[in-house]
Amino acid sequence: MARVRILTDSTADVPPDLVARLNITVVPAYIQMEGQSLRDGEQISRAEFYRRLSSLSQLPTTAVPSAHEFAAAFRSLVGQADEVIAILLSSTLSSMLSVAELGSREVPELKVHLVDSRQLAMGIGWQVILAAEAAARGATAEEILAMLEGLRPRIRILAVLDTVKYLVHSGRVSWARGLAARILQIKPIIEFREGEAILVGQVRTRRQAVERLLEMLQEWGPLERLAVIHSCAPDWETFYERVRTLYPHLEIPVSEVGPVIGCHVGPAVLGVAGILAFA
Repeated sequence: MARVRILTDSTADVPPDLVARLNITVVPAYIQMEGQSLRDGEQISRAEFYRRLSSLSQLPTTAVPSAHEFAAAFRSLVGQADEVIAILLSSTLSSMLSVAELGSREVPELKVHLVDSRQLAMGIGWQVILAAEAAARGATAEEILAMLEGLRPRIRILAVLDTVKYLVHSGRVSWARGLAARILQIKPIIEFREGEAILVGQVRTRRQAVERLLEMLQEWGPLERLAVIHSCAPDWETFYERVRTLYPHLEIPVSEVGPVIGCHVGPAVLGVAGILAFA
C-alpha cells in the first residue's frame, strides 16, 4: 500500500501539537515588515507579530514561499512517502497553489496531488487534519482526495473583526472600503466560504459582536468538528469557555491566526471554524 503524507502552508494555522502528532509538513509563508522578510512561525511568532503590528508606520505585506522551498519540502518526504497531498491556501487569495505546482515538478520521484482548499486559516486546517488522520489510518491518496471533495462544502468560518482597517488596506474584499467609509469603528462579522469573504453582520460593540457570533454558530446545526480561532484576542479564553459549554461533546482545539492572515484581518479577531455534520 502506498504511503501518504500531508503537506500544507503556514496559513492553515494547524495547532502545533496536531502538526507534530499527525506528522504534517508545513511550508512557511513570509511576512515582510520593517525591511525584513520573515518566515511565518520560524522567524516571527504570532505574539510578537501582533505586539508590533499596531505600532508600525507602514503595514506589513505577505509573500508565498518560493517554488524552490516547496521543492525542498517535497524532496524531504522522498523515502518517507510514495504520495503527498498538498492542501493549500485558496487560489482566490494567493498564488500559493501555482507556486507549489512548480516546486512539485522538481521532484518527479514523488507523486504529488495539489488541492485547492478554497479556504484560509482553520478552513484549510480542518482539511489538513482530517486528511492526515485518514493517512494515519492507512487510507489511499484516492480515498483521501474523495473525502476532501465531500468535506469542503461543509466547512464554515465565522469571525468578528475588531476593526476594518486591515481589511480595507488589503484591498482584497470589495465591500470593506464602503463599510469603512460609513463607520470605521463598526465590528464586522464575516463568513469565509468556498473562497469568498462574505459580510454577514455588523454591530457597534465587541460584546454585541460576540453574542451575535455565538447565535450564528448555533444556527449552523449539528457539527462534526469545531475549533476556536483568534488573533491574540485578549478575551479568547472567555469566549472559548462559552463555546465549550455549548458543545461539551466536541474536542475543541484553539488555533491562533498567523501573521499572513493577520496582515489582512488585524489583531483581536475572534471566531470559529466548524465542519457541518450535514452539507
